[in-house]
Amino acid sequence: MGFRDLQRYPLQKARYDKYKEWLESTPAERQTKFAAITDETKRSYAEREKGYVSPFGTAGSTKIYLPARLIKDGQTGQGSGVANSLRDLLASYTTTATEFGALTTPIEVEAKNFKFAKLTLTAVVAGTTKKASRITGAMYKKPDVDSVTSPFGQSSGGQAYDAAVLAIKGIPAFTTFIQGNNGKNRARFTPEGE
Repeated sequence: MGFRDLQRYPLQKARYDKYKEWLESTPAERQTKFAAITDETKRSYAEREKGYVSPFGTAGSTKIYLPARLIKDGQTGQGSGVANSLRDLLASYTTTATEFGALTTPIEVEAKNFKFAKLTLTAVVAGTTKKASRITGAMYKKPDVDSVTSPFGQSSGGQAYDAAVLAIKGIPAFTTFIQGNNGKNRARFTPEGE
């Protein structure tokens, strides 16, 4: 530890003490502190409906479908813009129950523990008013963050995961979303099995 750190200690002692108190608190106490600062009306919630996803690499005539919970059309409320954007982006990479019913001889497989590939879109709106941190008590501008995740699979038989990710990133609506909120929005792709 250098002299600079020692010089800062008196100024940071109150925050450090609050941090130690946070570490020593029980999970119930932490939850209470979290609830005191969290505005539940700002929590995003995406409604889901039954749909299907075709895992990557299954060939055209043997393309299989696994049941999945997809984002329902026509979202409203907090986070609805993110949910609707994600649903539109993945429309070619998921199959609704109606679309599945229209297929001729689709192969449906039940795989309860299958881990789908996922795309998470996060909209970050910069905070305008300062709030106290529940851990250190320091004042900061807390951003409004809406995250929505959806499974996706191949859009055509035999498609690889990397090819689908590149195709999604090439959609103009994806670029528009990422550039939103002064470039603070973000996306995270999670491969199958993770």
